[in-house]
Amino acid sequence: MKSVIIKPKNELLKKYVQYFLFFKKSDNQSLNYTTFPNNNLCLAIYKHSAVRYINDSKTNSCSITEGNKNFTSRFYGFHKMPFNVNINGSLDQVCIIFYPSALRAFTKDSYADLMTSDSAFEEIFTHKNSFTLEQIFEQDDFTKRAAQLELLLLKNLKNELPEKLREALHYISKYSHNENFNIETLSKKLEISDTTLFRLFKNHLGQNAKSYLKTIRFRNTLDGILNQQNNLTTIAHFNQYYDQAHFINDFKTFSGYSPKQLIDKVSVQQNDLTWIYNKK
Repeated sequence: MKSVIIKPKNELLKKYVQYFLFFKKSDNQSLNYTTFPNNNLCLAIYKHSAVRYINDSKTNSCSITEGNKNFTSRFYGFHKMPFNVNINGSLDQVCIIFYPSALRAFTKDSYADLMTSDSAFEEIFTHKNSFTLEQIFEQDDFTKRAAQLELLLLKNLKNELPEKLREALHYISKYSHNENFNIETLSKKLEISDTTLFRLFKNHLGQNAKSYLKTIRFRNTLDGILNQQNNLTTIAHFNQYYDQAHFINDFKTFSGYSPKQLIDKVSVQQNDLTWIYNKK
């Protein structure tokens, strides 16, 4: 399977889109890959694929087979456990990876509705032009696909994020490593109640602040391990894990493996996509 990451070129769009991800597979060989919880949001668009997504307390998986529907599009994100993808057959897929809260700059549609829709892209972007996806997918050159996606996103860029949310994300990026930083601390810095903070995150990021902070901690820990910045004990303490059992259990919940086990299995593509990729 060919997989390519392309970063946005437009300076304005770079604030909202982390990268475009393209998958292309022409054979019928089965393969699977696993990715891990992150705070970004993926809008995946498939051509001629049938997509079966299961997300409950025990399972977070997606099965993709060849299908008759021209296009299927759905959001993936807010994961609390590893995301397992099984591909059986050929595949032509485009993904738009949005930064946290960035989707709100393009639409105010309900997250609850968007996360369960199998035509999410069309609902947000193509209400005036039903041939947008045909025009994008007819391009075999991924660079040209990315350029078309940029133009489309820029045309639909319309909403500003609330000032309190921008403040919250700033405080998290600056203070999340501090020992006493938590939901209560964040609420006090923003001068809002915990309830208001909960609504702010749910409405604009799609997940509550507590889940967001836990995922941030996991990703920071994962980055530290993959970059071999320090030994595991030091990385755990730096990310506010003061109990070894808590550190390992939390890491297993998010990744499915202990830190040492994951190091031997995981790979990083173009410094952005962290995954376990297996051909069957």
